[in-house]
Formats: sequence, structure tokens, C-alpha cells
Amino acid sequence: MGIVRPVMELHPYAWLFFVPFILVTTFTTLNLLIAVMVTAMQAETEEIAESRAQASHDERIQIMEDLQEIKAQMTKLLDRKP
Repeated sequence: MGIVRPVMELHPYAWLFFVPFILVTTFTTLNLLIAVMVTAMQAETEEIAESRAQASHDERIQIMEDLQEIKAQMTKLLDRKP
């Protein structure tokens, strides 16, 4: 108010500058705040997706190792038969 009132006394139509300026500044600040929140949520979502993909990959590797072990045991059993 220390700036607006003295200017308004001298220039009554100065509100044509101040009102849009306040609205644009408020909109920009709100946009920046929302952008920071969305970026943080996106990073968290990507981290969760990456950890799920890694867990799935590890599970597939474990299954392949188990299958190879079963195959080796079956080959061993088949070789024993006369």
C-alpha cells in the first residue's frame, strides 16, 4: 500500500497497471509452485516404476537360475538310467 496509494492520488487510472500486474504475478507464482509439486511427484512415480522393473528383472533371473538347476538335475537323473 505504500506504493499504490501515492501513485493512485496522482494517477487515478494507475489501477489499470496494478491489477493486471498483481494477477499475472499471482498466476506465475502459483504456476511455479504447481510445477515444483508435479516434478516431485513425477520423480517419485519414476522411482517406483524403476524399482518395480528391477524387482521383476531380479525375479526373472531367479526363475531362469532355478530352471537351469532343474534342467541340470534332470539331465543328471536321465544319465544315471541304464
